[in-house]
Amino acid sequence: MINVTVPDGTKGDWSVETFEVSEQESSFTRIRSFQHPEEYVPAGKYKRLMRGRTVVMSNTPMEYRTNSPIIHRAKGTVLLNGLGLGMVLTAILEKKEVECVIVVEIDPDVIDLVGTHFADNLKCAFVCEDAFAYTPPKGQRYDAVWHDIWTDICGNNLTEMTRLKRKYGKRCDWQGCWSEGMCKRHTNPLLFA
Repeated sequence: MINVTVPDGTKGDWSVETFEVSEQESSFTRIRSFQHPEEYVPAGKYKRLMRGRTVVMSNTPMEYRTNSPIIHRAKGTVLLNGLGLGMVLTAILEKKEVECVIVVEIDPDVIDLVGTHFADNLKCAFVCEDAFAYTPPKGQRYDAVWHDIWTDICGNNLTEMTRLKRKYGKRCDWQGCWSEGMCKRHTNPLLFA
């Protein structure tokens, strides 16, 4: 688990809050994890980013596992489409081989709530724009690009994932999307049985 140190708070419709998973709640997630292993959550304290009453992101083990490809591949110049709770950004900024991280986040309230926590880190820059509309500077290349702009896991996200991967394909050495494999399983579960 990545230690998210963004303080609890609220900005507009968004909030960061600490929550606890009890032993009993954890045992329920263990039962569900027989069919969906990613759903197991050990007992403990966690952070989550909420939009109204909807959980957008947390720092539970499932979130770490589904974001681990970028955490392991990040080096040089990295582009993150979506800030979320800042969990991925925290992990990437700790890597010595990462020189610069550009975070494209559509919602200024998320930048104010979460992004300001990283304001003193010289390796990090924020762009308040839609990932689909953002135009990187001419000639800009990225060693790694990660797209994490979805609040839920569903097959409908695959079209947007394809659009983003095409948009950045010639500008990066590697790219990936949060939950892409799970979205594919939702679209055609028989292929992954």
